[in-house]
Amino acid sequence: MIADLRDVSVREWMVTDVPVITAQTTIATALRLLREQGAPVLPVMSEGRFLGLVDEKTLLRFTPSEATTLDVYELREVLDKMTVGRVAAPASVILTPGASLEDAAALMLREGADVIPVVEQGRFLGLLVWISLLAAVVGEPGEAIAR
Repeated sequence: MIADLRDVSVREWMVTDVPVITAQTTIATALRLLREQGAPVLPVMSEGRFLGLVDEKTLLRFTPSEATTLDVYELREVLDKMTVGRVAAPASVILTPGASLEDAAALMLREGADVIPVVEQGRFLGLLVWISLLAAVVGEPGEAIAR
């Protein structure tokens, strides 16, 4: 069954079980959380307000390379001091929960985004991931789509 994306809201297909971090979360902790949860991105919050997203690629740019002269203890100390507040970028696009999946799909295509945060009045509610759009089109259950 193919759904008419104009009649389906983002709220029905967004992923809400997403770990959230703060600007004070260390880069090492954020990387570990991304890997453990299998999440494509982590939303960054400050005082209840959505600041932006971080992904693994961005976080890895701020970690020392294997070519560093730091020993393992110095490396751990550096990673334990750097926080995501230095690297979190505001999301270039956001969706509201009431937006249609048709509008969301058009936005994803236009922006080349795989993931778009769903935000209402500055509060993070979830993520819309591209695989959810595909599932909606073919009529797969929304609960089956985690990441």
